[in-house]
Amino acid sequence: MEKENITTVEQAAVNTLRVLSAETIANAKSGHSGVALGAAAIMYSIYKNMNVDPSDGAWFNRDRFVLSAGHGSALLYSTLSCFGFDGIDLRTFRQLGSALTGHPELDESIGVDCSTGPLGQGIAMAVGIAVAEKRLSATYNTKKGDTVHDIIDHYTYCLVGDGCLQEGISYEACNLAGLWRLNKLIVLYDSNEVQLDGERSTADTEDVIKRFEAMRWNVLTVKNGQDEKAISARIRRAKMLGDAPTLIIVNTQIGYGAKNAGTNKAHGQVLSMEECKELRDKWLLANKPFSVDTDVSAHFESLIRKKIGMAQKWKQKLYLYGASFPGKYEELTDFVERPNRSFKCKTEGKTIALRDAGGIMLNQIAKQTARLWGGSADVSSTTKAFVVGGGFFGHKKPKATDIAFGVREFAMSAIMNGAALHGYMCYCSTFLAFSDYCKAAIRMTAMMGLPVTYIFSHDGLGNAPDGPTHQATEHIAALRLIPNMMVFRPADDAETAAVYEYVFENQKPACIILSRSSVPSLNEEFKKIELFENPTAILLASGSEVSLCIEAKKLLLKSGVAVNLVSVPCLESFDASKLKKNVPVVAVEMGHGMPWWALFGKHGLRGDVISFDTFGDSGKDAAVMAKFGFTAENIAEKVMEICKK
Repeated sequence: MEKENITTVEQAAVNTLRVLSAETIANAKSGHSGVALGAAAIMYSIYKNMNVDPSDGAWFNRDRFVLSAGHGSALLYSTLSCFGFDGIDLRTFRQLGSALTGHPELDESIGVDCSTGPLGQGIAMAVGIAVAEKRLSATYNTKKGDTVHDIIDHYTYCLVGDGCLQEGISYEACNLAGLWRLNKLIVLYDSNEVQLDGERSTADTEDVIKRFEAMRWNVLTVKNGQDEKAISARIRRAKMLGDAPTLIIVNTQIGYGAKNAGTNKAHGQVLSMEECKELRDKWLLANKPFSVDTDVSAHFESLIRKKIGMAQKWKQKLYLYGASFPGKYEELTDFVERPNRSFKCKTEGKTIALRDAGGIMLNQIAKQTARLWGGSADVSSTTKAFVVGGGFFGHKKPKATDIAFGVREFAMSAIMNGAALHGYMCYCSTFLAFSDYCKAAIRMTAMMGLPVTYIFSHDGLGNAPDGPTHQATEHIAALRLIPNMMVFRPADDAETAAVYEYVFENQKPACIILSRSSVPSLNEEFKKIELFENPTAILLASGSEVSLCIEAKKLLLKSGVAVNLVSVPCLESFDASKLKKNVPVVAVEMGHGMPWWALFGKHGLRGDVISFDTFGDSGKDAAVMAKFGFTAENIAEKVMEICKK
């Protein structure tokens, strides 16, 4: 293999990242060397220009990096290792128990700012991080005399590939980034004209430059993707463009330096250790696997010292900020440390649609914390999930309390994940039937354990006039299947208040599902309900169906059937083991019955589930509800049938 003429330590550093990444993949016998070899100069240039502190991966004012093309994780880990982050053993890549997972998973201790892998979501989360920075800087940066205290001042970088930009979510998110003029967002596009199945031209003929210019982005280009100096120059130029986010298109060669370079075969190829040795020889690097030459190591050490020094200067600046603005400093400290705190929500004890009750509770929470922030997918007037009087976020209103996402449910959810990564306690809302548009991002919320609350209104058959397309059949069951996600369906205003208190106190991933229709406040009703020591049957219900079951219980009592009723606002936290043994159970919920049947099977319960496992129907609310059996009379009849068996 012909040797290259390496003239600078920067070139040697880039080639070191290439070969370390290739060896990492070779050692694991699994991974994607195409992007690792082709985009190494991009990654080096990003981290060379980033303000990070390897000794403190969670430093609040650090520049953030999102690897949207998450299959390039080996390159990310090699870069983080060379730039001084501890706890990175490249030999453990893709091994059970290792922090170096096949695609990046959130771990600030080793410098991973975001979990990525599903293409397109990374760039949307980067938009969320950048929008959080814009709001935080507008909130906490201030001036005293001639001194500007820009305590929040950092950039968000993102590396994308063709796949990221082809996913529809990238259109949604980048459109908003341009609208909001997120000038602290710098996206580098690894443009190699090759995809997994073949050349990009077989699937995409889009003019990316025109697309991003149409979305009000600045667009810069680098013709030679191996020229780290040119890439760094474009990054510095992007920082000077203060009117919009910037896309830097870098023309690279996939699998640079190795066999199959420039072809789709390079995408997921795994080189042998012998082939990695040949690359070391080609690039005049030491022959020992996983080694870094002395001059390259010294170069990285010099960069690391400068970065740690920058972080220390900021911490000194923070001290002066605290002395000058103690109130803002205290609030910012609370934001950074994210302590759990108690919230109190008051109710009026009246009949109310639970979407309205949810809006009331959300506004009460907003008055108790500066960390709450969110918006809806063009339905806030219907879901009631907005903070009254705060206005919509925008370039000229960066401190506004609400975000108008437009009809972009997927981007909304991923952007809120990004904002939550930066410390916000987020919420977003749409109709329950449209939660499928959010699903992939909801999964990432749960995987990262982020404090994002999804507020879904119009549950079950509660949107009857609009018909099956707007009625949620399988959606509650699907949300409940997501690990680490709690799903709540409160029964009245009091349970709604309790759910909002619990969700925001615990800062965990959650879905709150609220009715469109009005339901009575049940406190007084529950006080009147007799609790039987030895019931004939037990009714379980969630949401507005609880009030239906109260009416059914009254009918059953007239027939001499002693029934206990249990409201189950969250099935995940429901302890069915406390139910009376050998007593028949009827569960009632406007949705697919699978989760309840699973509960029955797990705890050996006998009985029936009143649900609807088909698509709904269009008509008057009462008529549609009756068709699917959601009436007090039908519930009572089902209980009688079960009791006779």
